[in-house]
Amino acid sequence: MSSVKISVVIPTYNRSELLRNTLVALHHQTLDPALFEVVVVDDGGSDDSEAVVRSFADSLNVKYFWQEDEGFRAGKARNIGTAIASGDYVVYIDTGVLLGSTTLQTHLETHEASAYPTVMIGYVYGFEVDDATIEGLMTSVDHEDTDATIEYLHAADALDIRESQYADLGENITSWPAPFDIFWTCHVSAERDELLKAGLFDESFTSWGGEDVDLGVRLFQRNNLFLMDRAARSFHWPHVKEVSDLKESSASAADRIHSKYNLWTTSFYGRDLQNEKYSLNKVIKISREHAARASRPAHAPAPSFDEAV
Repeated sequence: MSSVKISVVIPTYNRSELLRNTLVALHHQTLDPALFEVVVVDDGGSDDSEAVVRSFADSLNVKYFWQEDEGFRAGKARNIGTAIASGDYVVYIDTGVLLGSTTLQTHLETHEASAYPTVMIGYVYGFEVDDATIEGLMTSVDHEDTDATIEYLHAADALDIRESQYADLGENITSWPAPFDIFWTCHVSAERDELLKAGLFDESFTSWGGEDVDLGVRLFQRNNLFLMDRAARSFHWPHVKEVSDLKESSASAADRIHSKYNLWTTSFYGRDLQNEKYSLNKVIKISREHAARASRPAHAPAPSFDEAV
C-alpha cells in the first residue's frame, strides 16, 4: 500500500530552468520524502524538461508525462496530473513557484487535522510583482535556500498580490462570501477525492486564467472549507510574464464563470464602482455596505463586514 499522502502536480511548458528551481525546493522539504510525490505534466514543450525531471529521480519520487502541443491546455495538464496522482491530497503549484522548506508539512498537517474537506490557499511572495521590480529581485533570490529568499522578499515588501485583500477583508477567508476567487493554482491544495467529485478543471478554458477559479467555485459549492495559511510559504521566481493581456483574459474568464454558474456572488464580477476596480470580495463588501447604508435609519451604526456578507 502506498505511503504517499501528498501529490504535487506541476504543469510546465518550455521553462526547464524554472522547473529545475522548483524541483530543488521540493528536494529540500522537511516532510518525509516517502510521504509525497511530484507529478510534472509537460503541456507540449520542446525543451529539456524531461531530462531535468529525470535528473531528480534519485532524490524525489517524481513522474513525468508529456502531452501534445495543442495550445494552452494547463487545465488538461493538471487533470492528467491529478489522475496520475496517488496521494490523498493534491498540491498544485506552477513552474517557477518554490516552496519554503516546511510548506508541504504544513499542507499535510492542515488537511489531516481538518474535520471537513479543506481547500488551502498558499502564500506566494513576489507573485505578480511588476516587471521593473523583477531585475532588482534577481540578485537576491536563491533556489537552494528558499527560506532565506522568502525572508528577504518579506523584508523587501515583495508580498503576495492578494495581501491587500487580506488587509481589507481579514485573513479568515472562511468568512468571505466568495473565497473561490483566490483559488489560484500557483499554490493551492485540496483533497484529491473532492477534486474528482467536483469534476476537475474545465478543459474548455484554453486561454490564460479562469480554469482554477472555475474549479474553486465547484469546490465551494461542495462545502469545502477554504483557508489561507501564511505558514504555507512559497515564492514566485522573478521572470517576465508570458501573457501580456492579463486583465483582459481575467475579465473574459469572469464573465464566462458567471454565465456558467449564475450565482449571486459571481454577478458582482465586473461591477463598476465609480471607475474603481477591486477584487470580487471587496466589490461585494462595498456594494452591500452601500445597500445597507441606504436602507438603515440615519443614526444606525454601520454593519461589520461579517454582518454585511
